[in-house]
Amino acid sequence: MRTTALDTVLATVTAELPQQLFRLQISDGTVILAGRSEELGRLARPIRMGSTVMVRRARLDPGRGTIIGIVADP
Repeated sequence: MRTTALDTVLATVTAELPQQLFRLQISDGTVILAGRSEELGRLARPIRMGSTVMVRRARLDPGRGTIIGIVADP
């Protein structure tokens, strides 16, 4: 699978949900649901509300994604 810059966006964590899922808001106001990537899970770095994260959006469902990095903590 090939990722492009269009697939990756910055978002802010607005809620922590059960089963390692997070509700995120993109700067244009879009809300998406995302989980951690396997690489990020191995680092065991906590994701908190208010954190800015890098998200790879799903191609088939624009309301879903995978968190691939933490840019800034609150």
